[in-house]
Formats: sequence, structure tokens, C-alpha cells
Amino acid sequence: MGECEPSSRKNPTVVPEHGAYTLTRRTFFSLVPLSGVVMGIAKGQAAKEEQREGQSVEVVHTRVFAAGPDGGNPCPVILAGDDLDAREMQTLAKKFEQDTVFILMPQGGDADIRLRYFVPSHEMGVSGHATVAAITVAMHEGRLKSERVRVETQNGVFAVTSVQSGGQLLVTLEQNRPVFGPAVPPSMVARALRITLDNIASKTPVESVSVSRPKILVPVNDWRVLDKMEPNFDALSTMCDAFRVSGVYPFTRNTDKANADVEARQFPLRAGFPEDAATGVAAAALGAYLARYDRQCRTGEHQFRIAQGYAMGSPSLIEALADCAGNKITRTAIRGAAEIIGQERVSL
Repeated sequence: MGECEPSSRKNPTVVPEHGAYTLTRRTFFSLVPLSGVVMGIAKGQAAKEEQREGQSVEVVHTRVFAAGPDGGNPCPVILAGDDLDAREMQTLAKKFEQDTVFILMPQGGDADIRLRYFVPSHEMGVSGHATVAAITVAMHEGRLKSERVRVETQNGVFAVTSVQSGGQLLVTLEQNRPVFGPAVPPSMVARALRITLDNIASKTPVESVSVSRPKILVPVNDWRVLDKMEPNFDALSTMCDAFRVSGVYPFTRNTDKANADVEARQFPLRAGFPEDAATGVAAAALGAYLARYDRQCRTGEHQFRIAQGYAMGSPSLIEALADCAGNKITRTAIRGAAEIIGQERVSL
């Protein structure tokens, strides 16, 4: 017997022979309990799927931050989130092809409600407009009693207040203090957005900013540049990956929208759709950016009305808030309303 050949005496349970091996009686019976467990798990999963067949969930459809007919960001809200697993939540988001939010019981003792957020391609840690939608529906359905609540998300717990104003529920979602990331080369951004370098306003930097999820903020000269953008989404995704951000938020201070201070568009990273009509976390980040560079962190509360979605035919308006003290930004938030537009039962 050669030096490298296997010996059946030394290892009687594994004898390579034509790509197979032989089991001893002891090895065979040691595997039986394990196979029983695996079969039991498979049967349990099959039984669950069979039980789910024919079941449905109640879906409340909303539009958030609308600034006109057909405006705002559509957001389905599912009240019975505790009855669904992640796979079912993802399936529903794919079915709707929209940001979809699920309401659940909180896991921690410091929250009143828990939310999970899905876009067609993956789960998100937090979504601003979907939070506004979920709070509006939860208040309407009597799930929340107080105007001040704490919302548990994968990205942490956020404070939310809601007040009746002008016949609608006005919701304010607190965000984190901003983190200003590295500057992004304008040439890289210009290639990704398919614009020229001189379309980018040089007054303030192209920069990553995060108040909950990071975005690359890109100042451009005017609303015409914004409207004509047709990004190279492969280049955009590569840039987002390189800077570890969840999307690109080009904006302009020179807007023709009379109701807005600035105008923006949002191109998310691999969300399952190319553009958002209204993006709360990006608007909050832009509010911090403007408070820092345009208002020079002057002490007090700064408010910015941000138009979005006009290039998509879904006019939206988000109010971003930033408080400053001691030459620092001490608070960021967004404010707006959601409209309940319909309700249906959807099969799982």
C-alpha cells in the first residue's frame, strides 16, 4: 500500500471508492436523529406555507408629502406586521414595487411602536416618508393614543410628534445629529449623473451627509439641470458603494417652485426602482447641509421647504428642520403629512 493511500483499517467509516463512501452501522444510526430533525423542520416549513395559502393581509395605501394632484410618495402600510416573516414582507414590497412599511409590537421597553421597512429589493433600516405614513395610519386606527411616541427601527429609536393642523395630521420625525462625510469628486458625480462639471454649483461641496442613512448631496446650478438628469445607474451604484451611501440627492437653490426654498431629486441605491418622489431622510440631511453652509450654523431653528418629485410628475414638499447652538447643529427633523387614499386585502 502506498504512503498516501487511505487505509480502511484506520478509518473504517470513510472509504473513498468511486467518489462514494461506506457507512458503518454505528455511523448510520448516529445520523438518523439528525435526519429526523431536518425532515421535521422541512415538514414544519411546508405546513406553515400551506397554512398561509389563501390568507391575506389588510393594506392601507397612503401618499406622503403630496404637493398637488398625484403628488407625494406612495407608501403601503401593513398593520399586522407581527403575523408576517421577513420573506413575506419582502414579497409584498416586490408586489407593490414601492417602499412598504410594517407595523409591529416594540421589542424594547423604550418604544411605543416598531416599524420595518422594505423596498422591492431589500430591507431598510429606516425610511422617513414611510414613518410618517405608518404613524398617520396607526393614529387613524387607534393603535397609538399619544401625540408623542417613540418609534423602534433597525437604525435606532426615533421620537415622533403629531398634531392636527388644517384638517390633516402633521407629523414631525426627529433624526440624529448630522455626520458630514468625505467630499466626493465632482467629476465622479458628473459622470454618474450625466451632467457637465459646470452644471455643479461650486459654492458648497459635493459631500456625504447622514442623519440616519447617508446620502451624497450634490448642489447644481438650477432646476433645469435637475429636470434633465438621466443618471448612469451602474456608475451611480459604483459611486454609492465606494462612499458607503444609500443614494444620491442632487439639489438646487434656484428653483421655479414658488412653494419651495430648494428643489431636489433622489436616486436610491438598488432599491428596485430608479427614483423617489419624496425622501425624508435625504431631506433631513439636506436641511443640516443648508444650516451649516448657507446659514453658517446661526443659533436658532432653521426651516427649509424642499420640493421633490416634480421631474416624475409626483409633486412633493418636505419641510426639513435644523436647530443650531454654539456653532453646532444640535437637532435635525422632517415634517409633513400623509393622506390615506385607500384600503384593500392582499393575498400572501
